[in-house]
Amino acid sequence: MAMNNTTRPDLLLTQHTLVCLTDSVLVFLNLRNDQYACFERQYTVPIGKLLGLPVSSVEDLKPPIRPAEDETVRTEVRKMIANGFATQDSKEGKRAEFITQPSELREILGYEIGKGPKVRVGHVLNFFKALIVTKSLLRFASMERKVLRVKRRKARYFAKGSTEPALERINELVEVYKILKPLFVTVKDECLFNSLFLIEFLACYRVYPSWYFGVRLNEFYAHCWVQDKNVIYDDFIQDISANQPIMAV
Repeated sequence: MAMNNTTRPDLLLTQHTLVCLTDSVLVFLNLRNDQYACFERQYTVPIGKLLGLPVSSVEDLKPPIRPAEDETVRTEVRKMIANGFATQDSKEGKRAEFITQPSELREILGYEIGKGPKVRVGHVLNFFKALIVTKSLLRFASMERKVLRVKRRKARYFAKGSTEPALERINELVEVYKILKPLFVTVKDECLFNSLFLIEFLACYRVYPSWYFGVRLNEFYAHCWVQDKNVIYDDFIQDISANQPIMAV
């Protein structure tokens, strides 16, 4: 998904920072501090170019964006570095890149009423195991630790040459989760809890989808959901389409 030039950019992101472009504004996520930050639109092009990001389309906006003065750009860069979002040290930093959404998103298949999968004892045990792990992670682990856990576990599995189960099997497990969740969990509309809970439940069956994080700027809003390739597991297309992905684990 990298969309940068081959030459080394003048500015790098820190290892725990992600970036996206939404509404012609650069938005950054610092996982270590669980903090979002963004610039005024006038800084999108100069700072985007320093990071080696493809921001030329922003220059074509009508009316044109007011150009940022060199000194103010340098001031903003110093703030980025001081706040842990960026670095000029090639050993500590990484190239910035944008996450792109797959085309033709679709939601995971459901079941007709009365034709859902049978819930077994093993499902219930794994459901509560995932619930305990999720609550523990949310209470005791930093955002960075939660993300690294999901990322490393998934990488270890696929490094062995393992393959994903058939979509029909995944559909069955997601449906079991949706059946059990309202019976035992009262948490609603908390995307962090819901998405991490589903990820932990599916991991009990060696199913490792991606954990997506997205943002939108109109009354700033951050959201996360579970998705694999172009299939959304726990959300609706209309609900995530307004969010620009900033991270996919």
